[in-house]
Amino acid sequence: MSGEIKVWRSKIAPTARGAIFRAKRWFYATYYSRAPEEKREISKQNWANLARKLVEETNREGVSDKGARVIIYYRDDEGVFRPLRAEIEVYNLNPIKTLTITMEEGAVPPEAPSEEVEEYEE
Repeated sequence: MSGEIKVWRSKIAPTARGAIFRAKRWFYATYYSRAPEEKREISKQNWANLARKLVEETNREGVSDKGARVIIYYRDDEGVFRPLRAEIEVYNLNPIKTLTITMEEGAVPPEAPSEEVEEYEE
């Protein structure tokens, strides 16, 4: 099966950095935690080279804070990760509409938030 090209796609993440982090978690769960020591180190070096290029390219293009998905084309050479190429799909994530659902009577209307309501951005 070493000749077969495989593809891994991340979910769309809020930032390109987040998509790269998801790829990192996938790599370590798939190729690092289960492999023998000699294959583990080769795969780790291959991953480090790919990850470095992903980070450099997103920084160079100025899209590290944009929504993104990472797609990795690779081979599995008897348990060794061999990346062939990667793509980063960049998205412009903008809210379309805000829906407010009130659960109890007398709840704070959306026009006049009280001082007790805290807003968080992720």
